[in-house]
This record gives sequence, structure tokens and C-alpha cells, in this order.
Amino acid sequence: MLEYLAMSATTREELLWRFGKAEDPEVEARRQRILEVLLEASPQVQERLIEKGIEKGIGKGRLAEARAALRRVLARRQLALSPLDDARIEACVELATLERWHDQAITATSVSEALQ
Repeated sequence: MLEYLAMSATTREELLWRFGKAEDPEVEARRQRILEVLLEASPQVQERLIEKGIEKGIGKGRLAEARAALRRVLARRQLALSPLDDARIEACVELATLERWHDQAITATSVSEALQ
């Protein structure tokens, strides 16, 4: 792996854009492995990311709980999630958004209304 690679700002931005989540499970697994290696090689960055998560009070556990609570409310109200809606909930990493959706799901007449 190259340690340093000179590149233009445009190239860097395109690379970052293309580095997003992949649909292909094999490609996604490789992408995640690269991220793991980079974080292991940069303990300061890893620590800073952990601190940001702690400061915001957002851990994987809290996000998972918020997603589960939202799904329970929708199911209890017999509002069926499409695969696209479910993926949208899973992709959400903002606790405030998940909580807003949860509150909206209590009175919503459709999933799309709940996830506004």
C-alpha cells in the first residue's frame, strides 16, 4: 500500500466519494478491511473518532436501540417497511433523526409519513 500519494483536490474528493458503502458484499468487506487497517495505523485518528462518539453520546448501542424502537412502533402500528425504508433506517447514523422518526411513527398513517 502506498503511504503517500500526491493528488489534486478534485481527485481526492472523487476518491472519498467513491469510497462510500458498496452494494456488493465482497467489495464492502474489502472496503471495511481497508478502513480497519488505516485506523490501526492511525491510533490518534481512531481515538479522536471514539471521543467524538462519546461527546455526542452516540454509540453503536444507542443507534441500534433507536432503530429497533422505531421498527417496533412501525410494526405495532402495522406499517410495513419496504426493503428501501428498512435500508434507510439502517443507514441513519443521526440519533436525533431516528428519535424524530420514532415520534412521528406514533401517529403516522404511513411509513413515508413517519420517515419525513
